[in-house]
Amino acid sequence: MQDKRLAHFQERRSNRFEKDLFVDLTIHDVSAILLEEFFDKVIRPSYQGRVGEAIKDLMRKALLEEAASTQ
Repeated sequence: MQDKRLAHFQERRSNRFEKDLFVDLTIHDVSAILLEEFFDKVIRPSYQGRVGEAIKDLMRKALLEEAASTQ
């Protein structure tokens, strides 16, 4: 598994994000049970507990899947 911290550092320095604005994200009305299960089954094992990295990676994967399905 690649080091997510290195990928994030490279991403921030890439030309694609050079002029981008980075924002903080707050999510409301998420079930505590759903969040705990997501953390235990996805974030902890795959992202070493880093929630932000997990969300960004899952967003990228969803965009790639959407792009692939529209071609």
